[in-house]
Amino acid sequence: MKRIVFAFLIMILIPSVSYGYPNGTPFYITDIGPFCASCHAQSRTDYTPELPQEVSNREIPENKHYAFIKSVPSPYVELTAEQKETIIEEARFIDDNSSITISAPKKVKAGENITIKIVAKGGNGPVIGVILVDKPLRNQARPIQADGWLIVEEPVIKGQDGEIQKDWLDKRIRGLGKNINYVMIMNQKYDKEKLLFPSGEITYVLKAPPRPGTYSLTAVLLYGTENTEKAGFFQRPSGRILFSEEMKIGVE
Repeated sequence: MKRIVFAFLIMILIPSVSYGYPNGTPFYITDIGPFCASCHAQSRTDYTPELPQEVSNREIPENKHYAFIKSVPSPYVELTAEQKETIIEEARFIDDNSSITISAPKKVKAGENITIKIVAKGGNGPVIGVILVDKPLRNQARPIQADGWLIVEEPVIKGQDGEIQKDWLDKRIRGLGKNINYVMIMNQKYDKEKLLFPSGEITYVLKAPPRPGTYSLTAVLLYGTENTEKAGFFQRPSGRILFSEEMKIGVE
């Protein structure tokens, strides 16, 4: 009886989970942090300084993704050794060509409106996610609003074609504000031979905190290295978390 119940749960859960991963988080149209992507590998171990080193080491692609590809059993069991190496090679290629940067004034007045810009590139599409947080910490970063910043209006999202995208933010329930710290850039193409990667530019208008001090801003890129239907209950850990450099802003 227990086996029947377990099999039934798998049949129910796989379609819903597969829809969300590995190609984005389409249900999280709100303020979030990078901890939401728990199945993703992190690009560097210092994103989790609060954890023992051996735990942080398990979260980098070499150990969380590639080791899983080679392990037995795993969701990659149907692939040959050559096919597994091809997946690893392409994922490394994608990682090497992925980046995220943030630009903003270094000094502002308390309560002043400023414009910041995030430029992201990477992954294999069809979407990428960008989050605006305070610190480059996977498990302890907070949305910037928690530090006193106010996102004044909805962010302006441009895809790799340079056109403004509104479809994703328009999924917010009518009446709810669209001034959120997370955006998903849709309809992104990837072509290895043409060196074409998902990319985008997000512009935020922020109101500085009311209290003087030094504040941090950091951007997060969530992207994938595989598109597969082998996701779901037994998730392939092929996604990535990549932080921009931490930017310090003096509020006077």
